[in-house]
Amino acid sequence: MNRKLLVLLALLAIAAIAAYRFLDWDFNWSLFLVTLRQVHPGWLAASVAATLVSYIVRAFRWQVLLANLKHIPLGTLTGATIVGFSAIYVLGRAGELVRPIWLTRREQTPFSSSVATIVAERFLDSLLLIVVFAAALFQVEVSSAPGTALAYLKEAAWLVVATSAAAVVLLIAFHSNVHRIVRYIPFSKAAALLNDFAKGLSFLGSGRSLAWALAHSALLWLLIVLQFWFLLRGMNFEFSAAAASLVLVVTALGSVAQIPGVGGGFQAGFAFAMATFFLVPAETAIAASLIAWVFSYAPTVLVAVAYLLIQGETIRGFRTLMRNPQSAIL
Repeated sequence: MNRKLLVLLALLAIAAIAAYRFLDWDFNWSLFLVTLRQVHPGWLAASVAATLVSYIVRAFRWQVLLANLKHIPLGTLTGATIVGFSAIYVLGRAGELVRPIWLTRREQTPFSSSVATIVAERFLDSLLLIVVFAAALFQVEVSSAPGTALAYLKEAAWLVVATSAAAVVLLIAFHSNVHRIVRYIPFSKAAALLNDFAKGLSFLGSGRSLAWALAHSALLWLLIVLQFWFLLRGMNFEFSAAAASLVLVVTALGSVAQIPGVGGGFQAGFAFAMATFFLVPAETAIAASLIAWVFSYAPTVLVAVAYLLIQGETIRGFRTLMRNPQSAIL
């Protein structure tokens, strides 16, 4: 086992023991284990299927964003998307670079243009996440206890809205004025990178392309909500789709803080939402968070490994690429 992983697991164990003793938490292990055992495979399989279909929808959207740059087959984009997201799950946020690197290697697209489409995707997803959150708040009834927690969540949501909206406006302004901007840059390579980045934002100059990107984003988040609802049903939670949406939003916000290969933020956000807003016992919430993490992430990683092998990639070669991405983008 990797030495870093051993150290990480040891630190997590120490933290868990310290929290247990400090809080004098009477943890019910039998309830925890019952939650792990009582699952419905059919609903969990539906959740996995929804997850995999969501990558196809992401690939369709990415094709729209890249349309003015180069037409890339849907199969290629789907494979790159699955590999990219599995890299995020395994490597943490550093894995965000895998998709543009992969596309640059396979399709010779300018690296900075590919990065621009990923940046645009993230802002579209942030806006749609807040739409899901707003819809959930109008429909779901939560316990009266977590008033402060809900207030903090709303503040975080508004911050995401403001940041994403401002970023989209800035991206549109940058795309429209890039030719003026590069005149003042004395370094030719930097100017070329900015030009390529602007090309990746070409969809912003077309109302039709932007509308298609938003439509695909709406379909994508509908699928993600369904995936979470199926997941909760698979763990014996009779939640509505709106309630599942609220759990999804908190989990997504928690996922921003990811420990590579372990998660952490995902499980913490999931368990917090279940215990705070729906008064699920802590033991059940923690066990459910572990099941949710495994069934949300593991299938993606397994499919990505299979795809890499089919494409003739080795795991060692892929790790080398991640450590030295310049070999793919120069």
